[in-house]
Amino acid sequence: MRAVAKRAGVTPGAIYRHFRDKEALVDRVVEQSFEHFERTLLECIVSLPVGSFARIAALGDAYIQFAAEHEEEFKILFNPMATGRKRVKDLPGQGGYSTLRRCIVEAMEKGAITKGDPSLVAFYLWSRVHGIVMLLLSCDFADEITVAGGAGPSRLFELTRGFVVAGLGARA
Repeated sequence: MRAVAKRAGVTPGAIYRHFRDKEALVDRVVEQSFEHFERTLLECIVSLPVGSFARIAALGDAYIQFAAEHEEEFKILFNPMATGRKRVKDLPGQGGYSTLRRCIVEAMEKGAITKGDPSLVAFYLWSRVHGIVMLLLSCDFADEITVAGGAGPSRLFELTRGFVVAGLGARA
C-alpha cells in the first residue's frame, strides 16, 4: 500500500480512508477495469445490425484491441493470481461473456450462424480470441508466422476468422 500511495502522490493513510485493505483496493481496480472493458465491447457493436455475424466479429476485434491498447489493465482482468479465480457471473459485466452470448443468440435467431448451444459457442469464441491475446503476450511468433501485414493479434484474428466462419456459417 505504501508503494501505491507513493506512486499516487498521497499518504498510505489516505488510501486506507477509501479502502479497508489491499484486497479491497485490488477489487476496485479490477471492477473499474472490467467496466472499462465492457464499455469498449458495447461501443463496438452499437452501430452494427442486431443478429449479424459482424457484431460477433467486432467483439473479437475489440477484445484484441483492448488487450493491445491497455495491456497492463488486460493482464489484471484475466490474472487469477491477482484477482483469484472467479465465477463468470461474479465478474462485472460477466467479463464481456453476457454481451458475446447475447450477440450469438441474436445471430442464431436471425440465421446468421448455425443454431446450437449459445453458451458453448460463446465459450469457444471467447477462448479463441483470449488464446490469441495470451499467446502473443507471452510468445514471439515472428519467426514462425510470416504474413503480409505482420503477425500482430488483430491481423492473426482476421486471418484465422475464416476457420471459424466456415464451421459456424449458416447452412441452407
